Amino acid sequence: MLRLPNVDLTTSTQRSHVGADNRNVRLQYLRALAALAVLLFHVSGTIQRLSGVDSYIAIFNGYWGAYGVAIFFALSGYLMAELIRRDDAPHFLVSRLARIYPPLFLVVALFSGALLAIGFPRGVDILGLSLIPAGGRDYFLNVEWTLVYEMTYYTALGALAFLGLQRFASAFAALWILLILGRPLWGDGYEDNIVPVLSELPWQTVNLPFLFGFLLRAIVERHRLPPGIGVAALVAVIAAPYVIPGDVRVQTVIPAVLLVAAAVRAPLAKPGGALGRIGLKLGDASYVLYLSHIPLLLLLGSLLPTSLSAHLVFIGCSIAAILLSLVLAQADLGMHRSLKSMIARASAARLRVVALGFIAVFAAVAVYAERDVHTKRSALARAEAILSEAKVGAYATVRAEVDSADRLPDGSWLIRGYAIDLEKPGLVTHAAILQQGRIVAIDRMRRMRAAVAASLARPDLSSIRFGFALSLPATTDCNAGPLEIRIALEDGRLVTPASEPMRNICN
Repeated sequence: MLRLPNVDLTTSTQRSHVGADNRNVRLQYLRALAALAVLLFHVSGTIQRLSGVDSYIAIFNGYWGAYGVAIFFALSGYLMAELIRRDDAPHFLVSRLARIYPPLFLVVALFSGALLAIGFPRGVDILGLSLIPAGGRDYFLNVEWTLVYEMTYYTALGALAFLGLQRFASAFAALWILLILGRPLWGDGYEDNIVPVLSELPWQTVNLPFLFGFLLRAIVERHRLPPGIGVAALVAVIAAPYVIPGDVRVQTVIPAVLLVAAAVRAPLAKPGGALGRIGLKLGDASYVLYLSHIPLLLLLGSLLPTSLSAHLVFIGCSIAAILLSLVLAQADLGMHRSLKSMIARASAARLRVVALGFIAVFAAVAVYAERDVHTKRSALARAEAILSEAKVGAYATVRAEVDSADRLPDGSWLIRGYAIDLEKPGLVTHAAILQQGRIVAIDRMRRMRAAVAASLARPDLSSIRFGFALSLPATTDCNAGPLEIRIALEDGRLVTPASEPMRNICN
């Protein structure tokens, strides 16, 4: 789903059409389109969150975000089908690592420093930064989940190549598609979990654009793309939400793949006019635009005056994100040229060690993460059982309090607090909001509360995560009954924390 180096943009079929620069700029235009679609969706969501204005999100809704991701995945699948046969296994995988991780680390470092500078420091989840399937993680940029899918594809293809099975990759892709589409026959329907563990990832519908894009390469080689496919692609883009059943991830598969098919059937070697050159630049910057736009929006949202009109915020944030990406793209391209040169000079043995080492680490971390996620899911199920069955008690060693309840511009509420047993600080603890016995929101303790630890004269607790933040949706019906907050400790105890700020919610 990423902007790959220019040499990767052109397949052997395209080279006969697009000239000496080995570049189909229409693929770059699609990258630009995909990145802009995701950007506009997130800018619109930011406006809704900051000001409560929903006119933009009504236009640039979730279809735009899913559409952009589907195009990225379809492009990636098409290009990987070429690269896995062109390159040997070590070179293929090491090149992918060099393409994905350095810009990611650059953007994370940039915004980590920026947030620290304005007084909003944010930690980095190393497991999330690894881009290895690990369930829901605290992704710093909030877009890494798509890269988790990408790195899984690359690692799987690299493993196939090491086994000498890359010639069967298209057959594997076709079988994978059939398994996803046939899932309702033996499962509970199609799955759409964007943050799965490794065993769940193959069943997700979000895989379909990549897999169909991968198969598209074989269709192109056989000259089976019919004329008029560009018109069909445009019709599909417009009609898909109305004629294709399912959610937006299913609806965007066919339009995305058809757009890629149209671009490769009629490749273009050079951009046409000023708009073409702009599209090419945005295509070059699409990866860093994708990586950087959400943290930039969060940064701007904390700095911009609330009196600004939604129109100015929409235009200003969009332009700022694009301009930043154009600057970062220069650093990105420079890093990539250097790394590409290093890979070219590296010995085959060294590349092999790096590639096989990464596959081993990927597998080991994925297995560890799977066990960790299942443990947390079991703990959540245990907490839900305690909430429904246990009686509230008072315990001298437990400290629990809701210390704030803030209404956000979009009408939702953010409730913060803490809970800990001073004698057993390691107990897994969950906070939940209930209404008439129904769980409205629930989460485990995720945040460190150093100031609270100091107030309790327990500096040893400063590194313990015993703070929570619960989100209450704007659609919460206060007439359905009083809202109550409970703390469930894994040993079966149930506590009601001091919750004075909660009184503001339904008043």
